[in-house]
This record gives sequence, structure tokens and C-alpha cells, in this order.
Amino acid sequence: MDGSLDISSHQIVGKAHVRRVGRSGFSGSELTHDGAVLAQIGRAGWLRIYMGPGQKIELADQTRWKIRAIGSKGSMVPVIFDSNGRKIAIAGSSHGTYGINGRDFAYALYPGEKLLFGRANKWILRHFEDEVATITRLPLSIDATVPIHLGAALLSFVLVRHGLPEDSVPSIPSLRLEIAAKSAEWNR
Repeated sequence: MDGSLDISSHQIVGKAHVRRVGRSGFSGSELTHDGAVLAQIGRAGWLRIYMGPGQKIELADQTRWKIRAIGSKGSMVPVIFDSNGRKIAIAGSSHGTYGINGRDFAYALYPGEKLLFGRANKWILRHFEDEVATITRLPLSIDATVPIHLGAALLSFVLVRHGLPEDSVPSIPSLRLEIAAKSAEWNR
């Protein structure tokens, strides 16, 4: 299975690119591999995914998914749902990396380069200790060396492009501890 999409299992191997199509209608972009359209991706945007109705996805086998955010432990995380409302994949953040999980897969996504400012262009998708794919932000693409679930690839694109809402919030752990201590003191 070299450089192909297994439609029944929604997995991809090889290099695939996201390219912009049309100015109106459903599809804002397409995920393509060797000229074949693997998925039509609705209009993207941080607000649409995290605060709005979500981003529509239509796969090559006519399966429909939607990427939108849910609240989880005080933060917003992107999730892919199928047309019946079941979770396909969910992403989260911990210690400077992202986790992407589904029923049959678990990956870590981390920057492949260190930058002083801005988001990295090269990202690495890892399964346990093995680097299984490289994702680039500009142009948006994935190069998978082993079969990768399409849900993990699509969530990788969201994380690489937009990150999570709490990524832009300054973190001051000592201040949080101080506030928690004061709160506990006042509640006595």
C-alpha cells in the first residue's frame, strides 16, 4: 500500500497536499494525492472551528465529517465527528506538544524546528518512538511513511495552522498557585 488511500479504513500513505479551490460553495480546499481528491475540506478558520459551526469534510467515499471544538477540562479542543455525531479523533495539548487520539490510533505532534517567533513550518507526527509523518504548514501537506488515519492527518492540519486557543494565552504557573492558595485561605 504505497502512496494510496484505503477508502474503507480512511488511511493515507505517501505525500498529500491541501490546495485551495473555488471562491464559493462547499469546498474551500481539497486534500489531494497524485491528482486524486481524497477529501473536500470546507472553509477553514480559527473562529469557524473553535467558536462557530465547524469545518465540513467530505471524504472520497462520500463519508461526511465535521471538525469543531468541545470544552475539555477548562480548554477548547478540536474534535472530528462523523455524520452520526460519533468522535473520530480528538486533539489536546501537553508540555509543548499535541496529542491526537482516536479509537485505533494515538499520535504525538510536535514542532520539527525551533523558532524564536511564530509557528514552526515543519511538524513531526510520532507514534510511540517512531516518526511516521512530516507535516508542513506552508504549503499545507503531509508526507506519511506508514499508514496514517485520515482523521489524524486532518487534525494535524488544524493544529499546525491554528493551534489551540490556550496556546496564545500567557501561562504564569506561580501566579496560578498563588491565586489558588489565596482562594483556599478565603474559603476556610
